[in-house]
Amino acid sequence: MQIVLVGHVDPVPVQPSDTLLASLLRAGLAFPFSCQNGNCGHCKCELLSGEVHELEYSEHALSTAERSRGIVLACRVQPRSGVVIRRID
Repeated sequence: MQIVLVGHVDPVPVQPSDTLLASLLRAGLAFPFSCQNGNCGHCKCELLSGEVHELEYSEHALSTAERSRGIVLACRVQPRSGVVIRRID
């Protein structure tokens, strides 16, 4: 499995049970984050394609409306297939 980050040339490999954020940071990519527990919302990104498993997070960090638009918290989703994501700046 791998993550394709829009704007980044090389795909990022994913290790079993890794979150998107853990994989991106392991690959040395700069990606916004703070708490890593799904409470702050700094690691929001747009899931363009692929399957993920969502872990628990605070509704203050990610609203239902954002989820319906494909926004996820990189620290609280685990890829279940290859995924394509876009940073939200």
